[in-house]
Amino acid sequence: MTAFSEQLSAYLDGELDAAAAAEVEERLATDAAAQAELDALMLTDGFAQDDFAAQLDDPVPFALAQTIRDTPLPDRPANIPAAPQSRPIWGTLAASLMVFVIGGAGGYVLNDRLTPPVQTAGWLADIADYHAVYASQGRHLVEVGADEADHIQTWLGNTIGTSFTIPDLSEFDLTFEGGRLLVANGKPVAQLMYRLPDGTVVALCLQDSNRDVQGAPAFREQTINGFDFVSWSSDGADYVVIGPGGQPDLTAIAAAAAVDI
Repeated sequence: MTAFSEQLSAYLDGELDAAAAAEVEERLATDAAAQAELDALMLTDGFAQDDFAAQLDDPVPFALAQTIRDTPLPDRPANIPAAPQSRPIWGTLAASLMVFVIGGAGGYVLNDRLTPPVQTAGWLADIADYHAVYASQGRHLVEVGADEADHIQTWLGNTIGTSFTIPDLSEFDLTFEGGRLLVANGKPVAQLMYRLPDGTVVALCLQDSNRDVQGAPAFREQTINGFDFVSWSSDGADYVVIGPGGQPDLTAIAAAAAVDI
């Protein structure tokens, strides 16, 4: 890297004083090669920002989310220098690139600690919104109670276009409470509600799918908006088990449900 390349990088990072930045801008105005180098750096930065934005749309694996929740934030150093009053716009772009480079768990820590986590994951994001409302309900947890299990299977099965059997999850101390109809991604969803002795609600949701997945289901673990999910696809339907963040045995519950349903 040439001395000017280093200076140009510092210019993008907003690290030059006003006089040095003016020198760079003067050269850019008359030196086509220098301008081409700046354009290349900006293009690289744009690609990095696009990739970073795509990462923010990915759901967080719930094992990682649990680790983040359990990790204390370090104390803020007392001697952090004051931020400059102004900087070139390229400094802001370079700062975004820095966040992207840090990436990985660090990026999740920033997103989880500094702002409420907002992830989109198709129908699962809608399920998270519903669960946040209905899991806190007592008397109105379900539309149709467990005493009408046969009706729930017929009603919801016909509505969503996928037949199913209500799984017995009593081995996990889960009691079936009943079911309700949801809409996610513009399609009907059957939601089967279970409750633990301590009142914790775990739900099993299913939706008709165009994917015809054969063989043993592949379970995917993730955390969306503070809830843990285990999802899978099988026999023309998508399934998910949802519980509060940190809920133990959720994958085992999903595996048992996949066999019974």
